[in-house]
Amino acid sequence: MRPDSHPDASTVPDASTVQASPLAQESLGASPPSPGLFDDDLFDDGPGAKQRTGLLWIVASGLVLLLGVGGWLGYRTWQRRSVDPVVVTTGTPSRDTLENRVDASGVVTLGNQQTLKAPGEVTVESVLVEERQRVAKGTVLLRLRDRALDKDLDAALIQTEILNLSRQRQIEVLQDKQRTVDRAETRLQESKALLDQGYISEDTYNEDRDALESAQSELRGAEVELQKSALELRQNQAALDNLRARLADNAIVAPFDAVVLNIDVQPGAGVQSEGNLLTIGDPTQEVVEFSLMTLDANKVSVNMPVRVKVLGPDQDEYPGRVVSIAPQALGSSPDSPDSQAMVKAIAQLNRPSGALIPGGSVSVEIILVQRPNALALPANAIQQEGNESFVWVVDDDGKAQKRPVTTGLDTLEAVEILSGLTETDTVILNAPPDRPLEAGLVVETADPAGPPGLTP
Repeated sequence: MRPDSHPDASTVPDASTVQASPLAQESLGASPPSPGLFDDDLFDDGPGAKQRTGLLWIVASGLVLLLGVGGWLGYRTWQRRSVDPVVVTTGTPSRDTLENRVDASGVVTLGNQQTLKAPGEVTVESVLVEERQRVAKGTVLLRLRDRALDKDLDAALIQTEILNLSRQRQIEVLQDKQRTVDRAETRLQESKALLDQGYISEDTYNEDRDALESAQSELRGAEVELQKSALELRQNQAALDNLRARLADNAIVAPFDAVVLNIDVQPGAGVQSEGNLLTIGDPTQEVVEFSLMTLDANKVSVNMPVRVKVLGPDQDEYPGRVVSIAPQALGSSPDSPDSQAMVKAIAQLNRPSGALIPGGSVSVEIILVQRPNALALPANAIQQEGNESFVWVVDDDGKAQKRPVTTGLDTLEAVEILSGLTETDTVILNAPPDRPLEAGLVVETADPAGPPGLTP
């Protein structure tokens, strides 16, 4: 009951204006009404209800204010983006030489470079050349000494003299036997005449015939001995020639016009068989021995051009070509599965450099494909849309436009442009990541530090 209510009957409201209680409504068959947000009963239920109503009004007002400010800021941002130009880096396509290559490292050697070996256990008698000296083919480089070989040679020479004396004696014996046969034949002829005249008996004639046959047999024996002595002499001569050839090997000579690269021995030094003596090479040829990984070796073939450079900055380049590639890879084994198998290859310079040092390390660039005077752009300027390539260019009104292009050789540095651009076109190389390009968007060129091969 409200404070100003009075029990006087005059203040009792009319039954038609009084709302029935829920229990009465239920008894009358009607449902009670649901209280609304602004139902007076909610506001009339005390101080707590009033606080809840005020809080609802504050939250609703804050939401309306937030939506209004956000919409205004979004509109301003959209308006600014549609008016402010996008700052981009631009450049023009340039003419350049594009290439794909394989890089390797190698060691410089001279043509036909080889290390001469000792023919046996020898002593160095004399060294007749110096390192870096150029020598002609056939020049004696070293003289070696083999005492055992010298002894064998002396024995062979003595044996030759003995065999010559024996042969001379066999010749004399053969001549003597021939004279005996001649006399026996003459005597037999005389005996035949005397036998026919009856002066001698047939037994005497038979004795002379037997003497002739015996002399002839001894003559044949002497002939055989002479032939044997000839064979012995030939055999000894062959051994002597072999010893002399081995001695000749002890005079180490240059097999071709060469330069002496290294001398491994000194006079008086003993060297084992097949020991290193000295190294020579052909100074008119310079080659590089290098190794390739198997994946790279599959791309390389004989006669591909190469560039050779000494390791380090700003070094001269020396052109050449690949002359050989090994048919198999070496280096990997079941015992070390992590080892990298490599393929050996050799490149030869087109002409001697006069500067590369044999044994020095160099870098080798094998040129797989080359496009001289190609119109090129950096790879990041090329974009893809499906299977088609395109670039963004700046038109005469300073706006970005999409331009389809046809690309060719793709290298690490740049991409060849076959069609779609000219050297005078202005291409957008880089754009801000937060401002995607759209056709017709106004752009502004930044101050680029253009990459090599481009005209900013």
